[in-house]
Amino acid sequence: SSGINAEYGETRQLWRVLAVFIPLPFFWALFDQQSSRWVLQARLMNGNLTMFGGQFEVKPDQMQALNPIFILALIPVFESVVYPLMKKVGLPTSPTFRIILGMTITACSFVICGFLQIAMEGKVSSWNDAHPGDNFTIDNFPKNEQIHILTQIPMIFVITCGEILTSITVLEFAYSYAPPSMKSVCQSLSLLTTAVGNLVVIIFSKVTDKPTYLFFMWAAIVLLAAVLQGFICKKIQGPLDEYRLKELEGKNDGVELKEKDSAV
Repeated sequence: SSGINAEYGETRQLWRVLAVFIPLPFFWALFDQQSSRWVLQARLMNGNLTMFGGQFEVKPDQMQALNPIFILALIPVFESVVYPLMKKVGLPTSPTFRIILGMTITACSFVICGFLQIAMEGKVSSWNDAHPGDNFTIDNFPKNEQIHILTQIPMIFVITCGEILTSITVLEFAYSYAPPSMKSVCQSLSLLTTAVGNLVVIIFSKVTDKPTYLFFMWAAIVLLAAVLQGFICKKIQGPLDEYRLKELEGKNDGVELKEKDSAV
């Protein structure tokens, strides 16, 4: 009977932990557009670069190589600088706050992307006004006259910060509360949220064919997901802590019992 009760308690605890993954597909819906919509934007930009006396061309998909580089560089910075600094200035560093902050920062990266798209469209409009005989669109505008591709660096940096705060913290949160026998389920569901996020992109991308509107729409969607995340974490935090406390008390009772048996 006690074994059945323990399994029932572990299952309930797992369901509470899994609830934290519910808003995550909306985060991945934005994040994975680095390799799709952001690349399409980069295709229309000026990739010419003069360095070390030579002429190079930065390819649109090469910009995505910055994400893993930023990840490797920033994880130690967050652990040794950002989180201690947050504590020092009085900001919370709880998993809930970090996840919500990460989603908000991810939304900011798409706001930056949206304004960059507006600037590109403005460049085309200004050119057509200055050259009455021309009637370029953003798709056929000369790339060497367009905004430089390296202007995408800030939004890649920002979304990388959002990734560190969100995806890493969610897994850390799930592993810390999930029953030991069910931690692998958390990893499986984390991968599933990525797949669902791609499905979300397919559905919501049909809302409009204007990239500028889409960028701001995605920013608004992930902000709503951040609000949902805060609500879920507030609901489940108490029961999660209560279960873990009981689990620790049970382990302590077991240790005391063993000590008494050995003493006898």
